[in-house]
Amino acid sequence: MTDFASIVDFEGNEIRFTDGRPQLFLFVSLFCNHCVEFLPQISVLRSKIPEMGLVLFCNGDEEEHRDLKAYFHWDFPIVYLEPEDATLTYDVESFPYMILVKNRQKVLGASLTEWEKYEDRLVSECLV
Repeated sequence: MTDFASIVDFEGNEIRFTDGRPQLFLFVSLFCNHCVEFLPQISVLRSKIPEMGLVLFCNGDEEEHRDLKAYFHWDFPIVYLEPEDATLTYDVESFPYMILVKNRQKVLGASLTEWEKYEDRLVSECLV
């Protein structure tokens, strides 16, 4: 897995991570039905774990990213990334996908097509 220390969002802002704070990296494709259906769950998750760092990797264009942030009232960064690059760079196996990082170590990587299977575990990992 690549180092998450040098990520830039779709607006050109460098994303900095705080050691010790759980970071969740979500990977979606706007061409994936499961991913589009999952988008509202991101806001639910954010409300359950507001102290968690969150970055969304998405293949949308700049306008689509702005629309997503406005529609869902998201305050976290979105990074442009094509699905094939997510696979090559982050070992993403399917979409939607999540990687949970704590203290710069990958704790959990999982497909989110069955989100309910991972929601409780993710919340408990972030609250520890």
